[in-house]
Amino acid sequence: MQIEKSKYTSFLLNLLLPGLGHIFWKEYVFGVFVFLIVLIGVMLFFVSFFIELSNWILVLLLTLPVIFYFFTFIDILKTIKLKSRVVHRTKKAAVLFLVFGFIFQIAAPIAPLNFMIRNFPEYFVVERNNLSPLFHQGEILKADRFAYIVDIFFLEKPLLKDLPNRYEIIRFKDTNKIKQVGIVLGLPNEAIEMAQGVLVINGNPDISLPPGNLVFLKDIELTSINEYSILVATLNLGTIDKIYEIPIVDIVGKVEKVF
Repeated sequence: MQIEKSKYTSFLLNLLLPGLGHIFWKEYVFGVFVFLIVLIGVMLFFVSFFIELSNWILVLLLTLPVIFYFFTFIDILKTIKLKSRVVHRTKKAAVLFLVFGFIFQIAAPIAPLNFMIRNFPEYFVVERNNLSPLFHQGEILKADRFAYIVDIFFLEKPLLKDLPNRYEIIRFKDTNKIKQVGIVLGLPNEAIEMAQGVLVINGNPDISLPPGNLVFLKDIELTSINEYSILVATLNLGTIDKIYEIPIVDIVGKVEKVF
């Protein structure tokens, strides 16, 4: 199979860099047009983190560029049939185009692969049994930063997209910047206290149940959380060990079991 004439090569080029498959077949204007349309979709995706839009509007805005992009693959098939005999590309040229496409995905801030690398979950192994019964020694967990934070290339600091829910298990950096796993007890601007295992939030006892039948035996003095922090407790075999008020920026991600 000649990779320079293979439809799969052109598909891969278009996947790595929208429009590159058409440019490979010397449809330069349309190739640039495809890239610009997809770029608009990418910009809308980033803007959605700053402007609160309804789900329907967001889906509509993002779906149109995706549909157009899908049809560009069909158009590539037509282009190959029309130009395979009149446009000549060498195997070396095909390889160079592919290398350029891969470099774009890795290095370009607007590329999906680059975005995934920036926001990739953190994987780690449970070293002790202190997180039982939720997680056990030797299990592999992930801290999904994208659940709360998104790293966007044009911002100096990651953008907070959501706060953890109460009783979610998160990975965070303590006051010594050591990464720990704990359960969220309090959210910004709340007054939290605990007596006889009952969590009291702004003067009202919380009747919801924590995960894994955790038992809160430790008392917590009344703690007022500022607007930029959350209250997290580390665990020791199903009970509270230590309490930390951590800045939101020190959240690493939402903890989930991988296997």
